[in-house]
Amino acid sequence: MPRFARLRATEVRDVRAGLARMTLSDGSKAYALTELCGPIRVGDELLVNTTAVELGLGTGGAHVVHTNLTSPFAGTPEPRGRVMKARYLGEQLPVEAFEEADGSPAAISPTSGDAAFDGAEAHLAEISDLGTSVPSPPSLRGVRVVFSALHSHAMALAATVRASVGEAPGYVMTDGGALPFVLSDLAAACLERGVIATAVSAGQAFGAPIEAVTVASGVTVLVRQGIDRIVVSPGPGHIGTASPLGFSALDLVGHAAVLDKLGAATALAARASSVDVRARHRGVSHHSRAMASLAPGRTVVPVPVEPVAGEAADDAAWISALGRRAVGKAPLRVAEALARCDLHVTSMGRPLERDVRACEWLGAAAAWLAATT
Repeated sequence: MPRFARLRATEVRDVRAGLARMTLSDGSKAYALTELCGPIRVGDELLVNTTAVELGLGTGGAHVVHTNLTSPFAGTPEPRGRVMKARYLGEQLPVEAFEEADGSPAAISPTSGDAAFDGAEAHLAEISDLGTSVPSPPSLRGVRVVFSALHSHAMALAATVRASVGEAPGYVMTDGGALPFVLSDLAAACLERGVIATAVSAGQAFGAPIEAVTVASGVTVLVRQGIDRIVVSPGPGHIGTASPLGFSALDLVGHAAVLDKLGAATALAARASSVDVRARHRGVSHHSRAMASLAPGRTVVPVPVEPVAGEAADDAAWISALGRRAVGKAPLRVAEALARCDLHVTSMGRPLERDVRACEWLGAAAAWLAATT
């Protein structure tokens, strides 16, 4: 069972839409998702979930406010829609999802300059020939989507594309990590600085500027807004184990399969490291290899064509051994892009720019996403 404590807020800081951070009466730190519990004021008595901190987990840097006992209903917003997220929990909330508000695929028009919606694939069009009223899913031809296992890597990849082509990609956050979009300071900074054009929280994730029931719908609404370069990743708080299938980003493979079927060009941004202390994540992570082995046949893995110091020349041989296609790309400069965007990105507690191999592989994925053909 979760553990709770009753403590008072002695300082409230870092307040932004949907989030507030605070110091508690015992000196500990906490954050509140104010869309769920309302605003927090100094002196309020709070019921906080202390479980993760007590377990010493990476997700436990601060307690989570469960209820404001002083004013439990103050500032509670009116329901905006009927799609429930965080379903069946005490905190479940209704959102106005894209699909509910205006989600008819037939209403989606092509983006300028490409044929992203030049007709559904023949095998998808057959759906509407079965005598049903279900419209054919739209074609996503001309759209490029990169999947990243780590949230921090996804934001760095987006910043690199933005710095290279002057056009920000869209971002879809899955529910494979933290569910509240507002919890990511990095994503908030990327939105504020135009590193990502806009963001979608999909599945059980919530709180982004756009809500969607599925990743495929999230990609669709971005394309509808004229965005044809898209990054997809979990939120912060990726869960990983030593098991080849026991990591939260494995669901990206399923999302890649759906988007591939819709005609999008898809790629996996391989997670690599030259500094990770764990052997399974040195070089290309075993999780990336597992994802590549299960991904659709047309999903590519961008590989840096400039050798990383100390990296074997055949480092990408594992991709072809899995029957997948490696696409060589001169990597874009991730560290320079982060500096230009004034972003401080850490991965597993380390500054990303100090991990040469991580930046090379991310730079190759960014180069693939930045390309037009």
